[in-house]
Amino acid sequence: MRAVNMDRLFTPEFSRFASFLLLCLPLVGNAQTVEERLARLEEAFQALRAENTELRRQLGQPAEVAAPKGPSSVVPVPGGKVTRLAIGGFLQGQAEFGGAGDPRFVGINDRFYFRRARIYLAGSFAEHFEFKSELDLQGNSLGAGTGLMARANEIYIGWNRYPGATVRFGQLKPAFGAQQLMSDTVMPTIERYLGSDRLTDGRQLGLSLAGVTADNRLGYVAAIGNGSGSNVSANDNSKFLTSVRGYAMVADGPASGGLTLGVNAFHSDDAGVTKAGLGLDFVPGGPIDNLFHGSRMGWGGDVAWQRERMSLSAEYLQVRFQPRNAVPTASFNASAWHVTAGWFAVPEKLQAVVRHEAFDPRHRIDGDATNSWTLGLNYFIKGNDIKFQVNYLLGDSPLLPGDSGRLLSRIQIIY
Repeated sequence: MRAVNMDRLFTPEFSRFASFLLLCLPLVGNAQTVEERLARLEEAFQALRAENTELRRQLGQPAEVAAPKGPSSVVPVPGGKVTRLAIGGFLQGQAEFGGAGDPRFVGINDRFYFRRARIYLAGSFAEHFEFKSELDLQGNSLGAGTGLMARANEIYIGWNRYPGATVRFGQLKPAFGAQQLMSDTVMPTIERYLGSDRLTDGRQLGLSLAGVTADNRLGYVAAIGNGSGSNVSANDNSKFLTSVRGYAMVADGPASGGLTLGVNAFHSDDAGVTKAGLGLDFVPGGPIDNLFHGSRMGWGGDVAWQRERMSLSAEYLQVRFQPRNAVPTASFNASAWHVTAGWFAVPEKLQAVVRHEAFDPRHRIDGDATNSWTLGLNYFIKGNDIKFQVNYLLGDSPLLPGDSGRLLSRIQIIY
């Protein structure tokens, strides 16, 4: 008689089948009802499911993973003791044609380019710590970029134990300007209004404290930063830019819609920060270097309302500049405002947008303000994840040539 190869007999499949038979034998030996037997099987299944969920938690994977369609998907597994790890980002490809539109586009021809191309890693730990590390591969600039433009964007380490006091350290936006703080992926227009770019500050290294109430009706953000701009590890002096913002949802219902009010302020002493469009360090017949040396103090207010297909937002900002060299004057005020309305012609699919804005770089001088209109259409293929936008920007300013209309178009993909 030929000997039986036991290694071939006790395969993993045979072991699972034998375990199933052993589980079912007590059911056969006892005179139980069908309902009791099914209950025993259901209990065993739930135990196996709980064990599988715990193993996935230890590996930092989702508790439930849908069966992949097509090729198998890759799930990132943290190398450290991270409970959640996410990889994401977005692309914003643009095509622009026509004149300047507003002073930001003076000297820029018709073009195709990526406005933003970002990728990030984000995660959290069981001890209420979180992190994000985001890279922008296109430099996040309206100017004509050349060469290597990849740069760090939003990077932070946070502690979120209490919803009313979330602490973050890293490269963050100051708490000034509602539209400046709005995410690039959800704005109703392709670009922020001119005054937001001129009077607010971008991300910089610093520390922030933010909080919301349990029902998200009240919130605040307070931040302190170097004041030297993005990706600058040195402080231009030994002082910091400080800012604070508070907001409240004062109405939320089918009759009134959602109404949110916000206020913010900031102060900074600067030894040399770039501020365009203000006529800084101007000497008749000489250059404008756009560097500001002195102190700045600003305040602003904003409102946002939304009801069914309609939305309306407005903001006013004012900043007082006191340059040390008294050029162009010992002190001057600059201000900006916008009013933006949106209406969904097709719910959740096609939105029409109109915005009117103004930017006055110096209140004491007449005729130097920029007034602009933006007309736009947003087509949501899959919400903000896949979105197509078209804007026509028409500005009136002494800095603009006669043909000031500009057509902007964007395709956005969030991944």
